[in-house]
Amino acid sequence: MAVGGTGVTLGSLLAFYAAVRAFGADTPLSTVGIVFLTGVVVGSAAPTPGGLGTVEAALIAGLVSVGVPNDIAVPAVLLYRLATFWLPILPGWLSFTSLSHRNVI
Repeated sequence: MAVGGTGVTLGSLLAFYAAVRAFGADTPLSTVGIVFLTGVVVGSAAPTPGGLGTVEAALIAGLVSVGVPNDIAVPAVLLYRLATFWLPILPGWLSFTSLSHRNVI
């Protein structure tokens, strides 16, 4: 259980780091990691599904606070959230619908 949770967190961190790098920021992985973990903690305190809105704001504010320009931080965070929050919804919904129609769940 702990290995799976650590793997998911590490994968999400690397996805966030890749999004930050994709827009040209040269921020070290350790710095991005601190921003990421802080943003996740802040987002988990929000009463919205998946920290929607709060995580984005916290990640953008965190990146800007460590010197990433706003015009890089905003699209990097939006790309990360698109890839890890919004895109998985469609395959999940299709899988749920398919399994429901076959009375598997």
